[in-house]
Amino acid sequence: MPKIKLLPENVARKIAAGEVIERPASVVKELCENAFDAGAKNVSVELWDGGLSLIRVRDDGRGMELEDLKLCYLPHATSKIRSEDDLLKISTWGFRGEALASIAAVSELIISSRAKEALIGGRIRVKHGKLLSFAEKGLPPGTTVEVLNLFENVPARRAFLKSPRAEASKVSELVRLLAFENPRANLTLSLGERETFRYEAAEGRLGLLAKSSGLKKEAFLVEEFEEGPYRLQVILSRKEHPFPTGRHLYLLVNDRIVKDRLLTGAALEGLRPLFPRGHYPALVLALYLPPELVDVNVHPAKWEVRFREEKAVFSLVRKCLEAMTRPKVVLPPQKTEEEDDLPLEAEPEAPWEGPVKVAEPGPAYQTRPLWEAGEVLALAPLGEEFYLLKDGEAVIFFDFHAAQERLLFEDLKEAFKAGKLKKQRFLTPEPLILSAEAFARLEEALPRLEGLGFEIEILAPGEAFLRAAPAVLAETAREALLALLEENHPKEPEGLLEETLARLACRAAKKRGDKVSPPEVKELYRRLKEKDLSHCPHGRPIYWSVSLEEVRRRLGRKL
Repeated sequence: MPKIKLLPENVARKIAAGEVIERPASVVKELCENAFDAGAKNVSVELWDGGLSLIRVRDDGRGMELEDLKLCYLPHATSKIRSEDDLLKISTWGFRGEALASIAAVSELIISSRAKEALIGGRIRVKHGKLLSFAEKGLPPGTTVEVLNLFENVPARRAFLKSPRAEASKVSELVRLLAFENPRANLTLSLGERETFRYEAAEGRLGLLAKSSGLKKEAFLVEEFEEGPYRLQVILSRKEHPFPTGRHLYLLVNDRIVKDRLLTGAALEGLRPLFPRGHYPALVLALYLPPELVDVNVHPAKWEVRFREEKAVFSLVRKCLEAMTRPKVVLPPQKTEEEDDLPLEAEPEAPWEGPVKVAEPGPAYQTRPLWEAGEVLALAPLGEEFYLLKDGEAVIFFDFHAAQERLLFEDLKEAFKAGKLKKQRFLTPEPLILSAEAFARLEEALPRLEGLGFEIEILAPGEAFLRAAPAVLAETAREALLALLEENHPKEPEGLLEETLARLACRAAKKRGDKVSPPEVKELYRRLKEKDLSHCPHGRPIYWSVSLEEVRRRLGRKL
């Protein structure tokens, strides 16, 4: 007996809708991009109950004729594709004709629209893919789409959604991305009756990136490159303002926000001289190329793309960012004859910061501390993460990040156990702009963080203020907290406190490439000696020591 059957139309529509519409944020993305394609200069998004009860998107775009309004909710109804060839040169945000049909299949949909040149508009009401009513209405030009009771007819999908606040956080993050996509349109978001996000087209991408990252516009470099059919616009924060995560990396291809490993890899490789591992910039990377050289039809929600010339794109991005990070050569001014006759003055002594070449060591030897008496000397930095010390008759290869991390961890742990974890209040609250995932972690971890000395005020989904922090973290508190929340930390109760303390200490400690002075190194070493510590909280050794006896033996001087 045959086993294969054609699915009923209502089931097939729900499956197709699930590929495009995952949550309220998916609805907002599709509706806003439709508004952008309609030439809207003003787009407003309104959310109630996290988008579960109502999503309303208004725009002042071209609007729809009455006959188009009657067709727009049907599957594959689109004004943007006419033939198979059009799929090879897509230049619009939407194109498949699946968005409204997918939304209509899992909600009650009301669309009110009037074309700019028309005297009257219309309103259509659709529920679970079925037309309920159509009527002509006197309306202003543009389109308003209302989505009610999302996933009401798909309870299994609705059960997988997070809390209304978490879903609103997802939408907040998405709306910021949409502003990067189309910086020429004013964009607002309201949660209930309260406006929580406003972007004005006059700000441009530079202003938006500055606001999103918390930096001033002066903290960015802006450059544009052209090579063959490719054009690249780059907005890059200076190396003095690193971030602990890639939270502020925004990648665009022909004004479409994408999540692309190739572009991300090329960008990070090109920026490596200024932003080593663990350091990230705030970056907008906007690539423009002919539509036929990129396939945007590889992901149902259009988050991914495929380049026809991947090697050329990777090379271009890496090369352009390397050029931006390359130090500019400035020739010293020529001396005059009078200056040549002036007596030379001794310059103040500065700590030596050049590279040190050391013979490659053999297998690792002991990692027990050599606490013999003798003067401790901080000899020189070694690479970007180590320092060379002399302690008595031993040379110490010292990992200053691991050392500071362990000491911070011990300070936090001791203070917490003793109930003496001091708070440091900020004169001005520090803004915390979080991804949707990080915001969900903040809500879950808030009692634990408050017990550690953090004082956090949640204003809206994705946005909060840090008002106080553990004093031991000092000025690194905000960065350490952001990194902790953006990472996927474990949720098991056992050992969670220590893991949180360890991560905070790791993020607050100096990183590879950070400047560290000889007195700082000596003080770290002294405190480690005092506490008899040799490993970081994650178990890595903090130092590697070679005694003078071992050097003699290795160099054939041992008698």
